Amino acid sequence: MADTLPRTENEPVPKRADGPLGLNYLSFTGAMSLSQLGDSAWYVALTWTLIRDVSPAMTGTVLMLASLPRLIGLLGGGVIADRSGPRRVMVITDLLRGVVMLGAALAVGLSTPSVPILLGAALLLAFISAFFIPASGSVKPLILADKDLVRGNALFVFGIRGGQAAGGPIGAWLIALGGVPLVAVANAASFLLSAFASSRVRYTREPVAPVAPTGEKPPFKEMLLDGLRYLGKERRIRLVILVIALTELACAPPVNIGLVLLSNRLEAGATGAGLLLTGYTVGAVASSVVTMAWPPGRRGGLVLTLGVSASAVCLTAMAFIDSLPLGMLLYGVLGLVTGQFGLVLVSMAQRWTEPAMRGRVMSVLSLAIFACAPLANVAVGTMVTLLGFTTAMTVFAAFAVAAALIVVGTPSLRGVCLD
Repeated sequence: MADTLPRTENEPVPKRADGPLGLNYLSFTGAMSLSQLGDSAWYVALTWTLIRDVSPAMTGTVLMLASLPRLIGLLGGGVIADRSGPRRVMVITDLLRGVVMLGAALAVGLSTPSVPILLGAALLLAFISAFFIPASGSVKPLILADKDLVRGNALFVFGIRGGQAAGGPIGAWLIALGGVPLVAVANAASFLLSAFASSRVRYTREPVAPVAPTGEKPPFKEMLLDGLRYLGKERRIRLVILVIALTELACAPPVNIGLVLLSNRLEAGATGAGLLLTGYTVGAVASSVVTMAWPPGRRGGLVLTLGVSASAVCLTAMAFIDSLPLGMLLYGVLGLVTGQFGLVLVSMAQRWTEPAMRGRVMSVLSLAIFACAPLANVAVGTMVTLLGFTTAMTVFAAFAVAAALIVVGTPSLRGVCLD
């Protein structure tokens, strides 16, 4: 029987929502896109400066270290989102990130771009983003009706990808125009505009604040443990997060590193790697457009089952192909299906979670994404060296097969309805 995702017991009755194409949600998504554009431009400036001043190995080490505070802070970020309300957390974190970027611009402007300054700014940005990420994930069910969540998430991802795509060339142009300080100022401006837009977001459901038996807010540690205990008893949410983790382990290496290895195997060089990435990007963008136009609704379980299964087929086929056009096709299909089933999985987690726990659940979900991808990227090089490309890709396909078996074997996942 299909699982129709009933509203959770403690969720307040929603006011009338405008939908994902209403001004309320469009302004929120537009602000997030602008913020992502600034972030991408800053990342280009950071990478350009590091490569210019230090070795490629040191550049990779600095970028890896810069991501660690986000992983460390994510669990706490979900607690703060639930404790203080996601809109407030988003506004404060955007303001803080704007201040960090203005400070970086001033420091670089008074001296020269140096590794300590850039690393310090990157560490602070990553740590503050650990509080922003679960808040932005838990705010969407408060401004959209349940039936609009999938389309809203698709529009959000589409905007984020647009910001990422535009941020690269804009970052390069700003570096040529005014150097790193100008990029930092532009990023600060994007954060401040995002903070303003977030402050104007109108809730259609008020967030449910956690309350201790004494009538006061519970201590931070107690809320953190309550969130973990909640996940311990909510089997279907645990399975959603497990499927997300397995698909990240399966798909991240072929997209991030595997496409370069495959291109070299096909003797297509850097041009081939670029074409494979283009295929994946086109598929990922198409997934957002298709989902916005034709949301899964009652076909949520079918989209999830077929999508995860198709990703396993694509990864397996990549291990054996000898044609660049076929590789582009497989990467395009992989981008399409991972985008679609990813939207379904996130929407399920948002709808199934008790309102008072959404921030903490979103933080664990985000941790699965941000931790599994770099772990798999580290593993892929070793596996290719020891086992060869074909065997390594088959191993990653096995993770997708495991995720597909979980979906098929769990009635609440394979029969989910999102209307």
